[in-house]
Amino acid sequence: MLLTACGTVDEVRSARLEQATEFNQRGQRAFQRGEYQAAATLYEQALQIDVAIENESGIAINTLNLARVNQVLGKTALAQRLLDHLLEDKALRYAPAHLAEAAAQKALLRLQENDTAGAALWADKAGAYCESDCRIAGVIDNVRAGIALRANDADKALQLSERALSANSDVPLERANALRLMASAKLIKNEAAAALSLAEEALVIDKSLGLPEKIRQDLLLSAQAHEKLGQAELAVQCRDRAARIAATALK
Repeated sequence: MLLTACGTVDEVRSARLEQATEFNQRGQRAFQRGEYQAAATLYEQALQIDVAIENESGIAINTLNLARVNQVLGKTALAQRLLDHLLEDKALRYAPAHLAEAAAQKALLRLQENDTAGAALWADKAGAYCESDCRIAGVIDNVRAGIALRANDADKALQLSERALSANSDVPLERANALRLMASAKLIKNEAAAALSLAEEALVIDKSLGLPEKIRQDLLLSAQAHEKLGQAELAVQCRDRAARIAATALK
């Protein structure tokens, strides 16, 4: 009787884990389609199940996903609160890799708010959480490169983004981010031809991923490079293409 009861409990938990996984996967597909509000709803449903059964990994993953989609929706305060809840939770123990991701995302949000000191603080915390074989070491390097760019330190930004590029050879999104940061650093150093090549390489990746906002950023970098090279007409064309993307509702 007791063995049968235990088996039933395990089956119920497994069914709920499966349901949470299904909501998470549907949320990912919605996010990839640009259906951000639908993605937020699905991630929230997955998170509620994970919290109810204390699935620490699921809680961390879906909190991170929910914070990311709210950031895209422009709800940065909500995104901050979600990340804070994860980072300040004293009751449950989350994997260092998940805490590193949360701290890195906090750093990006602070950078978005032009708080470079806060961004640097959270980047350092992300690095502290990140173990020797941490899979987001390259992401943290990209964050730090972005901070260096805000300080107009092109050499440091270039060094960090090159390291991130090497670390993210199999992660197209972060590879494109690194290329974009490298292009920005090259522009500061007045190496316009190199910057253009890097921006165009990033553009190929971002187009393959279908990321409108990233494509827009690549085009604006290309426009700056063309301008520095004295190619005014090409610069205007890139800005016009970027403006068309900005006029759409997609991010």
